[in-house]
Amino acid sequence: METVQKKSIGLKKYKSNLNDAELAYYEGLILGKRRETQEELDYLLQTLEEIRSADDDDSSSIDHHMGDMGSIEESMDLTNRLIERNIKFINELNRALDRINNGTYGICRATGQPIEKGRLEFAPHTRYSIEAKNNGLDKKIEPS
Repeated sequence: METVQKKSIGLKKYKSNLNDAELAYYEGLILGKRRETQEELDYLLQTLEEIRSADDDDSSSIDHHMGDMGSIEESMDLTNRLIERNIKFINELNRALDRINNGTYGICRATGQPIEKGRLEFAPHTRYSIEAKNNGLDKKIEPS
């Protein structure tokens, strides 16, 4: 990794304001979050499988209470939504690692300016500065 790298965003070139030590620090944060999220995802997938297995075991029973069936469906729906959320977050974290590797990490995709270090600390996967987020500029850029 070079300390100062020029990368093009749109038609302009910007320099990263992060040095190798800072990039390594943010990479560690991202890897930690990805590991935690993957563990949660694995747990959710196991939980979903257990819910399905329990539902299959119960389906042989003649008596089905509507409330029980609704609760099972609601649990499966919630678990599926959490699984999707975790997969999306892992993908965001992976894209942040790609930006570290290609030298564009820490540069706002909307403004081309450095993202505040406090924001990177809070959300190391972010692609947008607080200014861009507050002004809705993050909604006008295609995701990558």
